Amino acid sequence: MAQEIREFAVLVPHGTTVAAPLVTNISFPSRIVTAVSWRVPPGPSGLMGWALTSAGTPVIPIQRNTYVVTDDQADTWQLEGYLDSGNWQVTAFNTGVYDHTVYLTFQLDLPGTVAAPTPPPTGSGVGVVGTGGIVIPPPPPQPSPPPSQPPPSGEAETVVTAVLAAMLARLTAAAG
Repeated sequence: MAQEIREFAVLVPHGTTVAAPLVTNISFPSRIVTAVSWRVPPGPSGLMGWALTSAGTPVIPIQRNTYVVTDDQADTWQLEGYLDSGNWQVTAFNTGVYDHTVYLTFQLDLPGTVAAPTPPPTGSGVGVVGTGGIVIPPPPPQPSPPPSQPPPSGEAETVVTAVLAAMLARLTAAAG
């Protein structure tokens, strides 16, 4: 689970061209980014695109002049090994006639801390920014106990008789 959450709502004004995209600073202190959740509400209809950048260099998507172009969608990307300087920006265009917003939630760990193991993904994303829960991975398997020695002769019959008598008494009490 992340040690810190930072949320951003980036408004992309209408008429922002691909040739002159809006660059919005969303920097934060040095942190290890473990995941980014994003949401684009209904409306852009393919006329708005956004990318995560750092100092003008594309980060997500990694290809230059490439954007996430979507409408009424959300997802969470589990990240590992991304920049930890906190120097993040959103580079976006909006060639439509209405302003649109992209919502981002960064899940962060403090530098120098050891993150808990990440459970495997359970789906394509949270669908709504700001919801979540705790996923606890199963405990590691315990080694099998050493095989027990069989009871001495005659003792096994005594144990079986006692267990069967207790079960019969319990069934009789439940039925009566």
